[in-house]
Amino acid sequence: MNTSPYTAVYPQQMRPSRYDRAHFLVYLNESSADYYPNEEATTPLPGFSYTGSMSDGGTLIECDELDRNKLINGIIRSRYLQTEEDAIKTHQIQLLQHKAGLESGILSDEKIAEYTQEWADFQAFREETIKYVDKWLEE
Repeated sequence: MNTSPYTAVYPQQMRPSRYDRAHFLVYLNESSADYYPNEEATTPLPGFSYTGSMSDGGTLIECDELDRNKLINGIIRSRYLQTEEDAIKTHQIQLLQHKAGLESGILSDEKIAEYTQEWADFQAFREETIKYVDKWLEE
């Protein structure tokens, strides 16, 4: 869903902030970076880089309150539509049925590999999302 990612560097780690009544701005894809406090600075300070869909490096998510489950869902929705997530889960059911010999159709090796990879990608993003949210809420 992100069509034009932006990257920004800050002197401190960023936390979610309310954008409006239905959205939060969150900062994802964190990495260490050199921070220059102004254009004349020649010596960088340690900083944090974020990449997102907003010009400040943040990502706007649908979320109406600072709640763990709502933040996690909002971040997941920033990458996967609900229908995309449903399809990934359906593919996992098909794989399990195939492995158990319950699937009436035969899945090709290509489909098995595709479904396995899409699940791994989804789970990796989900786990990363949970780590971000839990870190924000413990601070």
